[in-house]
Amino acid sequence: MGSKRYNSDLSIRYKRQSIRLKTHNYGWTGTYFVTIGTVRREPLFEIPELRAILIENWEALPDRFPNVTLDEFVIMPDHIHFIIWLEGNVENAATLGSVVGAYKSLTAVAWLRHIKATGMECSARVWENNYYDRIIRDAKELEQERLYIRNNPTKQSKK
Repeated sequence: MGSKRYNSDLSIRYKRQSIRLKTHNYGWTGTYFVTIGTVRREPLFEIPELRAILIENWEALPDRFPNVTLDEFVIMPDHIHFIIWLEGNVENAATLGSVVGAYKSLTAVAWLRHIKATGMECSARVWENNYYDRIIRDAKELEQERLYIRNNPTKQSKK
């Protein structure tokens, strides 16, 4: 049994396996169902101030990314779901990854500022490292995902 040698190349040491479809261009025009969880699935989104930050930054996404149209959005105690439309036929079109990354970053920075300003004692880390997406391919699937998002809070409260 041979031993592995240390490799100082950071691109190899810290490379995460992507869960995105390798054959899909996430900058194309498309509709996506996205789920992003909190770090360690903590129920951070029960904090009203953090919920307000999430909503404010969600509503501001089209101002930052002109090729983005918002659809359904729901905040659960430990994750969010949303549907987003991307228009890929515009100059400098944002990809799904850049939109999700910006959203996660903007909300995390706003939350950290809030914690520092108010002296709250709680986790400054909000998001898990990744996010999950599904490409919505037709109107039937879109309506199913919308219903799932709308009904998710009532399903959660029955647990």
